[in-house]
Amino acid sequence: MSAKKVKEKENPYSGHHQRLRERFARSGLSGFHDYEVLELLLNFVFPNRDTKPIARDLLTKFKTLNDVFNADLEELQEVKGIGLRSAIFLKLINEVLGYIYEEKALKEKQRFTKTSQLFEYFKAAIGNKKNEVMRVIYLDSQNRLIHAENVSEGTVAETVVLPRKIVEGALKYRAISVVIAHNHPDGVAEPSEHDDRMTEQIQNALSTVGIELQDHLVIAGDEYFSYRQTGYIV
Repeated sequence: MSAKKVKEKENPYSGHHQRLRERFARSGLSGFHDYEVLELLLNFVFPNRDTKPIARDLLTKFKTLNDVFNADLEELQEVKGIGLRSAIFLKLINEVLGYIYEEKALKEKQRFTKTSQLFEYFKAAIGNKKNEVMRVIYLDSQNRLIHAENVSEGTVAETVVLPRKIVEGALKYRAISVVIAHNHPDGVAEPSEHDDRMTEQIQNALSTVGIELQDHLVIAGDEYFSYRQTGYIV
């Protein structure tokens, strides 16, 4: 019996897994269905198992690839076949992508000159968090990223931010201006009265040390609300 046939007998899915890898090697993910993307990834966790049913079950539960990668570890493990190790693997992919995005922005001294750029950045960083998270980016005189950090994480309904903490960060990193953003896990990009008060408090606190609050974005899925674009911040 040939070595290939022995391998296929030991692992009946090896041929299918190999074909998926060869497709990716030829043309990347072009032409792949969402379940095939997950199937390919999970092949590296379960080399001797049929990962197609697991991939389909993940998409049945979470609907999109984005939602799969942003799901909690506990939620992922509710899918048959997904244990802690494979759940961590899926979460790691999303975290690495966010890390690379930010590392690139810092290394290339990315300039944030458009609200759409800010939205894409914050969407990648906090857009799919389950709780409300407030993130701050500190910018130099050319609107280049100096530093970014999450300054608070609250419940699903509300996040509490101390304006003093943002001012201290701006002074520490010698920022000329600041942009803040927080997510709305309920999917509605409409600011609350609490958001309005918080924005005013942070803007006033920054102005006392001569630092501008350029914008405050509310992120909800593929939508956002900009306090500057709507005239609240001028």
